[in-house]
Amino acid sequence: MKGGLAAPFFLLALLFACAASRAAYVSPWALSALALVAAGSSGSGATYVQSWLTLPTLGYALLVLVSTLFVSSAYAPAGLFQALLLALACGVAVRLSERELRATVTSVGAFGAVLASWGLWQVGPLGMARAQALFETPATYAAVINLLLVPVLALAIAGRRNATVIGIGGLLAAGMFAANSRGGLIALAAGIGAAAILSMRARRLQWRKVGLTLAILAAGWILATALRAWPAPDVSAPSSVARAESSLSRLELYALSWSAWREHPLAGTGYLTFRYTLEKGRAQVPSYGDSSETWFVHNDYLQTLQELGVPGLVALLALAWLPALVAYRKIAKLPAQQQPVAIAAASALTAMACHALVDFPFYIPVCLVLYGALLGVLDRQLELPRVALAPDWKSRRWYPAVHTGVVLIAALLLLRPVAAEATAEWGLRRAAAGDGQNAAFWLGAARRIEPADWRYHWYAGQFWDAQAAGSGRREAANLAAEAFTAGFDANPLEVRNLLGKIAVHRRHRALLDTPADQSTLRAWLAQAEALSPLSPDVRLTRKLLGVAP
Repeated sequence: MKGGLAAPFFLLALLFACAASRAAYVSPWALSALALVAAGSSGSGATYVQSWLTLPTLGYALLVLVSTLFVSSAYAPAGLFQALLLALACGVAVRLSERELRATVTSVGAFGAVLASWGLWQVGPLGMARAQALFETPATYAAVINLLLVPVLALAIAGRRNATVIGIGGLLAAGMFAANSRGGLIALAAGIGAAAILSMRARRLQWRKVGLTLAILAAGWILATALRAWPAPDVSAPSSVARAESSLSRLELYALSWSAWREHPLAGTGYLTFRYTLEKGRAQVPSYGDSSETWFVHNDYLQTLQELGVPGLVALLALAWLPALVAYRKIAKLPAQQQPVAIAAASALTAMACHALVDFPFYIPVCLVLYGALLGVLDRQLELPRVALAPDWKSRRWYPAVHTGVVLIAALLLLRPVAAEATAEWGLRRAAAGDGQNAAFWLGAARRIEPADWRYHWYAGQFWDAQAAGSGRREAANLAAEAFTAGFDANPLEVRNLLGKIAVHRRHRALLDTPADQSTLRAWLAQAEALSPLSPDVRLTRKLLGVAP
């Protein structure tokens, strides 16, 4: 009974990862990680021992963690969870028994069918130009579909085919074409190419298998095209001009990220700091105007180089490309029954590695879960030597204390942002309901729980600013100034707390114990202009202070 829970828990982790990929909330990340731990604990296979193929997952996760906690000036809780999901999913895939793995694959296939159908419904009856299901962008939807579609097509090429494989493949292919993502199509072609090369290496490639794969793709294209002709609200498709502008934007983002890395070549600028690089260098990205936002370079290798430095890039390159290289060397020596699954997993990993050249799949939680699981599947098929810890560690006297300490530290690191988010959310709800006393308590508690996160200081600053404006209380004005100051100290790259501090000292000058003089306000404004020179809010603040452009 215990092993029967592994597949449901993994599917639950996948669903929470989808939610985490849509909105930047901590809770879905934590719930996805918890479900993965439950899936691994429910598994009845052999005890998980790391192989050198999967070691890059731990190396990459460690670099992200160190950057998030110690290097980055802009702490983001995503850095605690995203790489963790990758490592946990990989461990789960290795841990499960064959029966549990088959059940998990079946549930993931059903999930893919639902996801593809959702996208087809969007471009059909709903009349949307591009499918994206529950995700923010079609590119993310295409990346997820590819991680499910490429293994199906690879199995067909490698000789594993049946009605279920063909049916799901056609549906997933239709979803891919409905997304109309150039990066997704490039990755799909790369995945099919990898499957063909590995099948040739294993002497499994036959033209009729290639013909079946092309037939599945053709059926998917026909279905997606037919649904686009569905009578629906008039929604124009992306024009060639828009696509050209998108390509130009990417080149501008690449140049900006490269320049930022050159200023911090070793340790990088810190995990998830590209958005601040964009704010500071908007003049170099004219296609984004003065307000369009993105957290991503649309090239994971370049963004990793910028944010994690050379060590991070090396870790990501090993994580992305080592599986395909090892599979190419080992595939011909594997037993015939293991080859199709190994080809399917390696091909999907290659597809995402290629997609990362033009988009950002290694920053998307659901992609990391699927990628980690596929890496674990490939690892168990290749039967590589294991890298085991000292076998007698558990018998040492110091082991229980060290183990307990590590678990407690990990729990503190991971539960703290979840508690802070829940506390702040409740405080904001109480503020919206007009319950100022409870709102002040809970917003203050969020700040104390997670002082490194600038958002909670900003929430409190806005609350106390509104209280000062409504009541004229000196205490509220001083608390607002203190909150905004603490927020800017926590993240000196984020301009919103700095602008909030300027606004409080400008509007509530008579209420503050130590109001800033005009020269100090102008110095703060100069800091804000250096951080975000083209921001409309900065320009408005300049106007309100009476400072000439």
